Amino acid sequence: MTALGVPAPCTKGPLMLLRAVSKFAVPLLGCAALALAGCGSATAPDPVIKSETFTGTLQPLGTDFKTFSIAYTQGTTDLSVIVDSLKKVSDGSSVTGITIGIGFGSVSGTTCALQVQTPVAVLAQELFAPNGASAGTYCVQIYDCPTGTTGCSSTLSEAVTYSMTVKHY
Repeated sequence: MTALGVPAPCTKGPLMLLRAVSKFAVPLLGCAALALAGCGSATAPDPVIKSETFTGTLQPLGTDFKTFSIAYTQGTTDLSVIVDSLKKVSDGSSVTGITIGIGFGSVSGTTCALQVQTPVAVLAQELFAPNGASAGTYCVQIYDCPTGTTGCSSTLSEAVTYSMTVKHY
């Protein structure tokens, strides 16, 4: 009778399996690493400043406004305005050395309902809305102390053309 012994370990099968797995494991791990690299916390896009120039005519004791939209949705954006120039309608000469009213708000019917304003803006000086603004439609108004307004006095003696620049993201 022959004694039954313990068979010798078979190395051929497991060794072949290990080789087969290693051929696919490295490329699979590389793909998984690339896929995970693309997954992370989303970051807001870098804002791009937008400058809009508005022009028009302003009468003594009058107002004029223009509308603009802010599309940046990642939070509030800086918002500013500069009154670039005032020129007399009669002869085109520059008006200097005066202050003018300027403000931001929202359109309400046929008016600009100001939420932030100053009645004494200096020409060519950038004025900022203190809390910025979020996405939406707004108006910017220029004025020469309209009748019925308190806290200011008219500085225009005749009609002027104006140019103002609004900056936001």
